Amino acid sequence: MSLHPEDADQALISRRIIDCCLREDIRGIVSKGQICRLPEELSQHLQHQPDASWLRIAHLGADELWLPVVKAYPLQDWIGTGDAWIKVSPQSHGEVQHGYGLWLGHLSHGLDEESLTLFAAYLKEADCATEHRTLCNQAYRQHGPALSDVTALKDWSQRLLKIDQLASYLDHPFYPTARAKSGFDAAALKGYAPEFAPRFELNWLAIPNNALTLTSPQPLHWPDFEDVGLSPTLQNSHSLLPVHPLTWGELEQYGLPEGTLKAPRSAMQVEPTLSVRTVVCINQPQWHIKLPLLVSTLGTRNLRLIKPSTLYDGHWFQTTLQALTERDPALASRYLHVDEKHGGHAAESRHLAYIVRRYPTGLENTTLVPVAALASPLADGRLFLEQLAERFYAGSLQHWLDDYLDLLLQVHLRLWLHYGIALEANQQNAVLMFEQGQPLRLLMKDNDAARLWPQRFTHACPDLADLPAVLQDERIRVDSSQPLAEMFCTITLQLNIVAILEAIATAGLASRSGLYGTLRQRLMTCLQHLEAEGIDCDDARRWLLDSPKLPVKYLLSAGSLFSKAHSGASDINKFYGYSAANFLLEDAPCNGV
Repeated sequence: MSLHPEDADQALISRRIIDCCLREDIRGIVSKGQICRLPEELSQHLQHQPDASWLRIAHLGADELWLPVVKAYPLQDWIGTGDAWIKVSPQSHGEVQHGYGLWLGHLSHGLDEESLTLFAAYLKEADCATEHRTLCNQAYRQHGPALSDVTALKDWSQRLLKIDQLASYLDHPFYPTARAKSGFDAAALKGYAPEFAPRFELNWLAIPNNALTLTSPQPLHWPDFEDVGLSPTLQNSHSLLPVHPLTWGELEQYGLPEGTLKAPRSAMQVEPTLSVRTVVCINQPQWHIKLPLLVSTLGTRNLRLIKPSTLYDGHWFQTTLQALTERDPALASRYLHVDEKHGGHAAESRHLAYIVRRYPTGLENTTLVPVAALASPLADGRLFLEQLAERFYAGSLQHWLDDYLDLLLQVHLRLWLHYGIALEANQQNAVLMFEQGQPLRLLMKDNDAARLWPQRFTHACPDLADLPAVLQDERIRVDSSQPLAEMFCTITLQLNIVAILEAIATAGLASRSGLYGTLRQRLMTCLQHLEAEGIDCDDARRWLLDSPKLPVKYLLSAGSLFSKAHSGASDINKFYGYSAANFLLEDAPCNGV
């Protein structure tokens, strides 16, 4: 009997949460648990896979949990076989339980009040993820067939927008409740999320010039005061700041600068991109605007406002990365960066800010693809990357994979090892540039949360030595190679490479052992090329080829279930556990499949 869609979505979210808890060893369920043979008296309670082992969890109160698990690869040792387990209590000889509600209840047993509050908040996030997954699956059934051949669309901006929409239907590879847009109800999801491809107009505030900081003149296509229903005489004293409609109704609770006027009319039609809070201007599609949004993603504490310092730090990395292309031909041939010069903020407020991104000219024959879209399923069941290989690589998935691995490794290893830079270029921000007859390249954007080791940067670029001093977020500057290695491992290697290799293997397009063999071979070749140029690759060899364990980003431990005081995380988005068996080692097992 098949599950009702809502029940199936709840079961899937439950399984993702269980697997993430195993990966992060939440409450020591792996390190303090035991892999045991299931007692005979419990065997009739739960049907399980023939090859399943049983994880006995007996340290979370009086109840004993028996979770069926199987060996996993590559980022954790075990995953669950489903969303159910057997609970043995002093009052019962065994009962089957399932679902994230009961699971989180067991894992929160005996915790302090603050942690219990966080677990309760995460339970609501899981409910939200289930509801939103159901709604987005409905949207996919409605819109998916029309996205079956997006690479054939004639306009580059429409291709990008529809590929973003295609990517929006695929869950985050690792964060189990990423489907949740906490703060969006069903109406907001349908009205403002990319899964539903809505169009809407922005609201506008007229802010006194003495309360507004602009990093450069505003774009020429900005509306004027009359367009938004205000007196044209305001142009001498005020400037217009765009506001997302979902933020508009909440502005008063955050406060507005004295003399600010709310425009009575909206203006400038937009459509949401994959990031939701970044929208594309329909009539000027080379312009994208990033806006504060009162929604949380990847954790309820991750509110999507805009810290004013990110305007400056993001532009610093844009100009620095562009400067590196002017002196390093190996980088010049491999990436472009969008223009993020313009932005604005009022009174240092995170809810009164915006960043404008202007895409480069000459993209007419280019298909821009965020890495997040590569493994998206098409209506015919294929992965989107198969369509890309057919259109741009004569159907050779291996040829594309070689180019893809070389591109990411050459760019990010060079930035790390030679320039002391590690970019948080996640699946959404890592954008591939496909063009017939041209090499695969990257289009970079949104690099305001990178890591920079000034000592290495200064050694490579002594004439730019004074530049890092202007970075505003103190977390960006680091004093060793370790933070760079951790970001490379968790972003470039795991999010952008491993997640794609696993999707290819799961789809049966190539063997897992062959895929990881290709990765190791391309990595070794890249390091050899860098060393031939005189670049010291000892850091990479030590972290990637000698260490038995690799860092994994612990998303639940730092961002959702525990406080910073409990976890010790200085940054909830960059908290790591060294628990992944190193799949880059020469004798690493790849499950033989």
